[in-house]
Amino acid sequence: MSEQNDKKFELALWRYGIISPLLHRDANDIPVGELLDQASWKQYVHPDGFHVSLSAETLRKWRYRYLSCGLPGLTGKVRSDKGKHQIPDDIGSAMYAMREEHPRWTTAKMIIELTETGKWNGRSPSRSAIYRFAKASNLQRDPHINSEKKVRPFAFDHFGQLWIADFLHGPKLFKGKEKRKTYLHVILDDSSRFIVHGGFYLTESVEPLIYDLMGAVRRFGIPQRFYTDNGAAYAGRHLKILCARNGIDLVHTPPYIPQGRGKVERVFRTIRDQFLCDKHFKTLQQINDGFKIWVSKYHETIHSSLKCSPLQKRLQVKNVCRALPPSTDIEALFRMERRCRVYNDCTIQFKKTRYEVPDCLPGARATIYYMPWDRTCLYYGHDMKKARIVDPSANARRFEHPNQ
Repeated sequence: MSEQNDKKFELALWRYGIISPLLHRDANDIPVGELLDQASWKQYVHPDGFHVSLSAETLRKWRYRYLSCGLPGLTGKVRSDKGKHQIPDDIGSAMYAMREEHPRWTTAKMIIELTETGKWNGRSPSRSAIYRFAKASNLQRDPHINSEKKVRPFAFDHFGQLWIADFLHGPKLFKGKEKRKTYLHVILDDSSRFIVHGGFYLTESVEPLIYDLMGAVRRFGIPQRFYTDNGAAYAGRHLKILCARNGIDLVHTPPYIPQGRGKVERVFRTIRDQFLCDKHFKTLQQINDGFKIWVSKYHETIHSSLKCSPLQKRLQVKNVCRALPPSTDIEALFRMERRCRVYNDCTIQFKKTRYEVPDCLPGARATIYYMPWDRTCLYYGHDMKKARIVDPSANARRFEHPNQ
């Protein structure tokens, strides 16, 4: 894969992250047109580092292309004038002067002042263009004097509309003769409070995330949305690629607004009070065996908010997870990717292990696909050919039987 193709893929991934909230809707959601208008008012950071504003029509086209062709449909040429605003100099100068003189004025108040003073005729440029100009020029009201945003409770109606994931710091347990800190990773369904997958691990990395999400998808199907915080495991490139390829809307908690994660935090509190309070586990196997038993009891216990058990709620509501065909290779959907340099002997170095990639050109870079817990099974290239661990002795013996 060339550097140019890498940039196109990153661009497609960035575009998917913008339109993903528009892909999963139900009868209770607002119309797509209004969602597009709301999204067009935001400002986005381009993969190249600059800020851009996108029109509703552009977002509509991206949505259509993704629904028609998937992630490859979002690759393409970006217009050179994207994100620029045609605002007359007199309007721009007036807005700068008003912001300096009136730091508490909102953009709407500034537009009213422009109309009353005759600097804007109410038609050209459009109101949305003035709003985008204010955002791009940092002319919005000082965020430090804005009133605190109100947080409203939310709950989805169907199983699989939103899965919430998070880590909880667990106790120190023995691994051999050494004590290691553990981390509990849980994926929770928003509508039913049903724990779709979870367990204790020795790392707070992307590996537990992949393992749990793969197990949940294998059992229930692919969810519509995946809600996480901004931790390293969730903000990494791999989860973005995974969600984009499987049509999952990846949602991150806004910085400094943790209230949206109240449901999973409430489950963690229950786990601390009921499971971790007085039990003394020694090994990782023991705590995971005990956690499975506790989860089964939790699913059958009446939940104070639901007025029924999580299991009853899951069976009562509709499952909107996208089912996978029985023949689907689940691991292929979750393999991690990495670019590795191909040496002159057609080998690559990965995790201190050498692999043979005979179909790659020396000096080029090969895309490899792997599961983090299995280094013996590694694939490369678009054809997903299996790479073989270098065995110098076996390579030497091949000269004994040249025809084999």
